[in-house]
Amino acid sequence: MNATSGKRSLGARQPSLWLVLLPMLLPMILAVLVYREVGRYGFVNFDDDIYVVQNEQVMGGPTSANLAWALTARHGDVWVPATWWSFQVDAAIGGPEPATFHITNLLLHLLNIGLVFLIARRLGGGAFAATVAAALFAIHPLNVEAVAWVTARKDVLMGAFLLGAVLAWLSLAGRRRLAVTAVLGVLAMMAKPAAVVLPLLLLLVMLWEDRRGGPVSASGSATRWRSRWPLLALLTVAAVGVSIATVHLARNGDMGAPLPVSAGQRALDASSGVGRYLARLVWPHNLAVRYPAPDLVVAAPLAIGLSALWLALTALLAWKRQRAPLAALAWFWFLVCLLPSIGLVQGGQLPMGDRYVYLGAIGLWIAGAVALERATAARIGLRRVAMVVVAVAVAGLTIGASRQATVWRSGETLWRHALAVTRDNDVAHQNLSVLLDAADRDDEALMHLDAALAIRPHSETNFNKANLLAALGRMPEAEQCYRTALRQNPGLYEASLNLGSLLGMQGRFDEARAVLLAAAAKQPNLAPLQYNLAVVAAKQGDWAEATARCRRALELDPSHPGSRELLARVGAAAARPPAAGQ
Repeated sequence: MNATSGKRSLGARQPSLWLVLLPMLLPMILAVLVYREVGRYGFVNFDDDIYVVQNEQVMGGPTSANLAWALTARHGDVWVPATWWSFQVDAAIGGPEPATFHITNLLLHLLNIGLVFLIARRLGGGAFAATVAAALFAIHPLNVEAVAWVTARKDVLMGAFLLGAVLAWLSLAGRRRLAVTAVLGVLAMMAKPAAVVLPLLLLLVMLWEDRRGGPVSASGSATRWRSRWPLLALLTVAAVGVSIATVHLARNGDMGAPLPVSAGQRALDASSGVGRYLARLVWPHNLAVRYPAPDLVVAAPLAIGLSALWLALTALLAWKRQRAPLAALAWFWFLVCLLPSIGLVQGGQLPMGDRYVYLGAIGLWIAGAVALERATAARIGLRRVAMVVVAVAVAGLTIGASRQATVWRSGETLWRHALAVTRDNDVAHQNLSVLLDAADRDDEALMHLDAALAIRPHSETNFNKANLLAALGRMPEAEQCYRTALRQNPGLYEASLNLGSLLGMQGRFDEARAVLLAAAAKQPNLAPLQYNLAVVAAKQGDWAEATARCRRALELDPSHPGSRELLARVGAAAARPPAAGQ
């Protein structure tokens, strides 16, 4: 008996690596089908210029100076050094073309799909549940923004580090667990500050571990908690520091502080936001890169009702956490991941963005897939029906995501789609007008600028309209728009510069000087303002004033174009003897 048993054991065939990997590869293949064209997409005029195209420290590649810059830069009013480093590597590999940047986003998304699969297995799911959860994550249309938008590198890169940290927390042991989780957690926060929620997510995972298998010995649970508290404390300190810095940058950056909103209103807005995200997860339609305020307004009674519903559901799952630990983990994971962007704390984030739920929905996908797997485990017929339903749902989502991905082909397709699926979208009108202006489609550009101004008479829109009118030679209208922009935002120094130039071209030097002096009084350390004042002074023959302004411009910016040349011309003009009769 023993010999025979031994032969059977030795002869047992292990499953091939292909069969082990296939369930993980299927969602990745679906993602490749959805995003197969992203390498041909361009940059879009929605932060891609700030983050990549016009960013010399990114386009210069990972030099020692640029790597150091990333650690201290507040460029774009954010602190994201790991994201800057990844962009620098892309620029070194593929140059200034967008293909490499897009392909890197896709590769990071594929990595995240694999991590979701492995986390689902660690959270109690079998191959079926893990495949379903990973597939929903891979091809949900709501995730298209995070993958197809170059600037959303923050989200897919943060996702790789954060999910890696969670997997290490679940899979490794001892010091290896602590070391790997700590490193990946810090890198996640360096990729995007929203990763400050990681300590809370790890805490939720620990609570799930305590309850997944029924009663746990007090000594075993205490030992586990005691061994992990130092790391949780370390990550919490890092998260608090990053949070404070992020809010400070958002409130004191170039965009200025957001308008104050009462705590009660923020709570109602956050509750409405939870409902909007859940609705779009179930039925992802009319997705846009920018959702205007009218599309986000919810009546107070509905907002209060939603708040009561979410509070009741949260209390119920907290109460039933012993019987349904994975459901509780999923719901709290979803809420925790939304905390940085839902508006409870005022910062610089938009009120809603599809990318904000990129990681948040993972817990819901895993819990739903595991529940489906367990409910159909002992009933073959029901399992087959479930597989058909899942296949139909995945196919529909794949088609929807593929269509949504094509929206990101270019800036024009992006903004035209936003106008088609939203209402009163002044940002879409304005950004589309910029592209039309660059393509010399002036009449269309003006039409969209007028549409944006009809929705919201914003200083930047008036400034853009003034620039276009000036380029068309319509000087009186351009002047009026510049002055309107400055009334709306006296700190918009670019409008002062352009208005001063426009007045100077018309020989109205005293008026030009007054406009520039008013701007320089508010912002005395801007080299362009000092230079333009030097130009006006030179036109008026005031050589001393022109010389002083040129020198001040060069003090502020030694490489400022034109200042050194103008200084030399002014010096030569001042040295010439006056003409006879003067």
